[in-house]
Amino acid sequence: MNTAEIIVITAILTTAICMIAVFAWEHFRRRTRDDHVMNVINQVRHERFESQAILAALDLGIVAYGSDDHLLTANEMARTMLNNIPETFPQFCQDYGEENGMRASILLGNDNVSGVYVSGDRSYRITIQSQKLGGIASRRYGHIVMVQDITAQEKEERRRKEFVANVSHELKTPLTTIKSWSESLLDWGVDEKDTAGIKADIQRIYDDSLRMEQLVSDLLLLSSIDSHGVHVDIQPINLDQVARSITERLLPQAKERKQELSFTRLGKLPLIYGDRVALERILSNLITNAIKYTPEGGKISIYANSLIDEVYVKVVDNGEGIKSEYHEEIFSRFFRLDTTGSRMYGGTGLGLSIVRELTHLHRGRIELKSEAGEGCEFMVLIPSMMKVRRDVLIDLVERNVIDDACGRAAENDIRSFLAIKDDRKWPPPLTMNEAELILKKMS
Repeated sequence: MNTAEIIVITAILTTAICMIAVFAWEHFRRRTRDDHVMNVINQVRHERFESQAILAALDLGIVAYGSDDHLLTANEMARTMLNNIPETFPQFCQDYGEENGMRASILLGNDNVSGVYVSGDRSYRITIQSQKLGGIASRRYGHIVMVQDITAQEKEERRRKEFVANVSHELKTPLTTIKSWSESLLDWGVDEKDTAGIKADIQRIYDDSLRMEQLVSDLLLLSSIDSHGVHVDIQPINLDQVARSITERLLPQAKERKQELSFTRLGKLPLIYGDRVALERILSNLITNAIKYTPEGGKISIYANSLIDEVYVKVVDNGEGIKSEYHEEIFSRFFRLDTTGSRMYGGTGLGLSIVRELTHLHRGRIELKSEAGEGCEFMVLIPSMMKVRRDVLIDLVERNVIDDACGRAAENDIRSFLAIKDDRKWPPPLTMNEAELILKKMS
């Protein structure tokens, strides 16, 4: 092989090697670029999934429109609340911002508007924020819509306003009477009225002052319950003894109306955890109501018994009865069946509300069976001591917080039984089998 052939072959090999190197480099660059593109795509996909997960977890409805006013995204909460999400922002404003003034506000150039949209029995607060996309001179806007269900807040606000109005009215009524009869005494003078007239005026003033005192007392009690500040002295209580005592105490009131008031214990009652004063208030309110709303010559029967792991007291009368439509509302504050405004039965309208709240303090519940003209049956059910202990032991096993008075009383009894004085060792680690064994030994 001569020199020329060697040179040619060397050139060809060099060129081939260079081409292979270039091809390999381009392949490497393409593969690297493809890997980078795939990484970017995967990152965008991951961020999108992450964003969608965040939107789905929010308790707010979120809707987004782009600079072209077309729908970008809407989470499931928004679709549930509004049912229909328009494809364009102007249509959204037309559908959900016409009556509440949001559409007009947006047309006037406001970037942040809010309004309430009502659908059926639900109320939603819709807030629209418009944001420039680009520099200061940009005219392109994106729009974020937030939807919040405010039905519960609206109802609470209405209840608050009604409560304030009722309190004002209830306080104003006796104050007006006290003022009127005081003015009568001042204008006529003590010397110009006979003893009977003066005594009658003073009696009216005294009666209304008592009514105001009772109203303030009831309001303070409900306020203490609401703020968890009510003091209760929880002890083992025999509920049938409390029921019998209250029945005997109210017997003179029933006799004045020629009513038959009786108490019957139907069986042996286990002890309960309770505050005696609160339990007396519960039963006194129920029996007093029965006396008020049962006609003269009527019958009121009080029964006490146990039912599985609960103790109950039942107050049954053959009075006016209550329509089923009022069975829940009757426990509301200031609710009266006497809607004529005559106030012939007196009271503050807070009695049954207090009954329910105090019953709940004892981990209990109250049931009502009644129809108009067929009398009433109120039944207060309170768990036995053993049931409360069982529930508390389960809470101790599961490491749940015990934050009610009856539960804490049961917890203290369990702790005393186990003789654990060191706070650092309480609560002890327990299994369900150990809890059942403790309960069995305490019974």
